[in-house]
Amino acid sequence: MDNEKRHLVMEWYESYYDDVYRFILYMLGDKQLCEDFVHDTFVRAYTAAERFDRRSSVKTWLFSIAKHLVLDELRKRKRRKLFPFEQEIPSSLNVEQLFENKEAVIELMSDIQKLKPNYRLVIILKMVEDCSTKEISDILDWSEEKVRKTLSRALHSLRKMSRKEEGGGQIEQTF
Repeated sequence: MDNEKRHLVMEWYESYYDDVYRFILYMLGDKQLCEDFVHDTFVRAYTAAERFDRRSSVKTWLFSIAKHLVLDELRKRKRRKLFPFEQEIPSSLNVEQLFENKEAVIELMSDIQKLKPNYRLVIILKMVEDCSTKEISDILDWSEEKVRKTLSRALHSLRKMSRKEEGGGQIEQTF
């Protein structure tokens, strides 16, 4: 059983590593911490594999595990009042395809980091990970209506931020 479980989790790792990494990177904005959190996500998946009941997809379940780890970290950060998000962002993210240049991606990631955690979660899951409202509601354990309302408010906050900066119509046009 242990070898089967190890093999299964390795398959999940190979299939969903990039998605989990991108999700955590957007939530935390820290490349160094991101690797640790991805590792922790898959370790937790390994230890809980027999409890995975397949009511949702593996990807949804992994995002749910990652979400809990990330929210715990964000709570710790809030208590410690760490320094704000640094602007070193890898250029290989798929999100760059939505924008004309890397500066727009850096600006957007910086703005996303300024959102409150629930807004950040829905924006990343919807716009970056391309999850459906149903998948997001499963990951966050929210109603679909709450997901839609929170997404609307999060987008409104992002648009407001972008209007304050020069050339802020970018987000308006993208979303």
